[in-house]
Amino acid sequence: MNYCFIANPHARNGLGRNKLEELRDRLRRRGVRHELAFCATFDHARELSREANLAGYDVIVAVGGDGTINRVLNGFFDGGGRRLSGARLGVVHIGASPDFCRSYGVPTAVGPAVEVLCSGRARAVSVGRVSYRTEQGEETGPASAVFGCCANIGLGAALARLANAGIRKYLGDFLGTFVSLLRVLVRYRPQTLQIALDGQPRRWSGVYNIAVGKTAYIASGIKVRHTLGAQDRRFYVLCVRNLAWSNFARVLRALYSGRPIVADTSLSLEYAGCVELAPVEGSSEVEFDGDPAGRCPCRIETAPDPVDLITSEDQ
Repeated sequence: MNYCFIANPHARNGLGRNKLEELRDRLRRRGVRHELAFCATFDHARELSREANLAGYDVIVAVGGDGTINRVLNGFFDGGGRRLSGARLGVVHIGASPDFCRSYGVPTAVGPAVEVLCSGRARAVSVGRVSYRTEQGEETGPASAVFGCCANIGLGAALARLANAGIRKYLGDFLGTFVSLLRVLVRYRPQTLQIALDGQPRRWSGVYNIAVGKTAYIASGIKVRHTLGAQDRRFYVLCVRNLAWSNFARVLRALYSGRPIVADTSLSLEYAGCVELAPVEGSSEVEFDGDPAGRCPCRIETAPDPVDLITSEDQ
């Protein structure tokens, strides 16, 4: 097999470089035929992935954290969520957040990850496709992307922005994200959103965040207990709203415990194949797989084609 590795040398604020050297050494000892490309930015990683798909590589490997993995994943698809090639996706984790790897059974240590890659065993995994409005400089307009784990509407984008700013470098992934969450909650003002689940409209007020996802691990320690399979075309829709000091600790315990969500006025968990969201007033940010992307209105549905992910798990 012919491998293309797309590596982020800035992963984990540069602390992933030692793992990158280990990866090179293991590939050399295993005699793996490969090309190694370094990305300067996340968008550059997506472009490198797209080029590798069109160049006919058998396996394209994202080397980094969740942000790098997401952009390499996006390079597999066109704007409509169709695959560009028959290449398989591989992952070597050298970043901060391991949510993608934990969710799909990809080893987070370099050595075991290389062994899984060499096996070449892959399974089809459905991915989400999100349409939203982008804001780049003075330009705004419609945009779309795919995600492997989860999209967040609400405070998730502010949380990702603060956590990615460097605090996790000093406090670690879990604690850095948790401290960032507390800081964001102090300033965030809940919103009223118009939401449609499979075309059924409703209006939710007091919303802090809506997570629309396919995987259990979504944000550095938060684990969602759900019933979705790897190829399920639905999403879970986890809504956090009406937070107050009286229920704050209970909501946090529910989100971090990994236990089944018990619906009440603060938490709810539903399932839908298509999710549409728009703020009644103001503006709600959209984030997916750990990085802010744009703003609502947005539409989330499963991409027409799955990705073939190399993993140690069969199901």
